[in-house]
Amino acid sequence: MKTLNDVVVEKLLLYMGKKDLTQYRLAQLSGVPFPTIKSIMQKRTKNITLKTVIMLANGLGVSLNEFLDEKTFAIEKLDLE
Repeated sequence: MKTLNDVVVEKLLLYMGKKDLTQYRLAQLSGVPFPTIKSIMQKRTKNITLKTVIMLANGLGVSLNEFLDEKTFAIEKLDLE
């Protein structure tokens, strides 16, 4: 099972790749500090807040619904412990 952090990182990599964004540029666009993004991407952050996810989605130019699609974030696929 994947953790919530694993899935968020996968989504970030997907959208960052599509839009050719670096972590630094995403920080500029989203308002999320670069060290926070770096920590998330290195999977050192264990509890990503909804506020951070909203800010990242906004910085990527995607809706929160699109970022949190039901297939990727299906509860039966996630280890929420």
